[in-house]
Amino acid sequence: MIDLPDVDSLMAGGLGGWLDQKAAERDETRRKVSRINGISWGVAGVFALVAWITDMYTAAYFVAALILTVGLGWSAAIKRKMVNSLKQEMNGALAGSLGISYKVDPEAGPEFERAEEYDLLPSYDDSYFQDEWRGEVGGTEFLLCELMLTETRGSGKSRRTVTVFQGILLRMRFARDFIGTTLVRRDGFKFTLFGDSKSYDGQTLERIKMVDPRFEDAFDVYGSDQVEGRYLVHPAYCERLLELERDFFGEKLCALFKGGDLLVTIHADDLFESATLDPAQDRQLLGQTIEQFASVMRLIQTLNERPRG
Repeated sequence: MIDLPDVDSLMAGGLGGWLDQKAAERDETRRKVSRINGISWGVAGVFALVAWITDMYTAAYFVAALILTVGLGWSAAIKRKMVNSLKQEMNGALAGSLGISYKVDPEAGPEFERAEEYDLLPSYDDSYFQDEWRGEVGGTEFLLCELMLTETRGSGKSRRTVTVFQGILLRMRFARDFIGTTLVRRDGFKFTLFGDSKSYDGQTLERIKMVDPRFEDAFDVYGSDQVEGRYLVHPAYCERLLELERDFFGEKLCALFKGGDLLVTIHADDLFESATLDPAQDRQLLGQTIEQFASVMRLIQTLNERPRG
């Protein structure tokens, strides 16, 4: 397992001095956000009061809601810009110590397109990416990023935006190339709704019977090569996939073995939130990010080992 730096070494390596230089800017941002929020709520409250004591309910409430939306959105954007700057530097310091790259605000790449193509992700209208880690650790090439997918539902007054996916996308170069394509899903989305096979990019994936009946209710497996598929979903490997979910406190894991890559999606909460506007939380949150990244690296190393009986 690779050795990760601790908080003290990162702070001593220049990060601490950079954060000290940002102290005044963080304080000013915090005051500005608080001031905008206070004014927004105050003005919106005035219009709400007007709506209550007059007959102009609809217009006044609309103006109040508009002011609140614009004001809180403005303050959130100001806060996000500052926090993203801090995260880029803090998480970037960790990434730099390992010889890998980090982007706080990445764009969609081919991994995301492949995850879409093989239905590892639900349908959506808008996508948002953050916290991309990319490089090679312990001899394994990988990419890890967080993403959120939203969908607009309803119409008119019932129109709303719903989060249909929030979690991680992980791609890693496997220890060997695959002969065929194998798709693994946690139980809950049965391919049997469509029959015992499904086609992707002109290739048919047939349902693969699990070797161990203990996992028959946990995973649905489809592949183009039955022998390889059964090898990849060996019970020891199924245990590792379940461990991956547990470590991320996630659910609904999907995995695709194709070419020489393993692609995984998991519904999970935010990770790597190393920064806030409060400097007093820096060391704790940076330590938490290091622990989370250590867990990721351990799991990547474990997932890349050949299953053993």
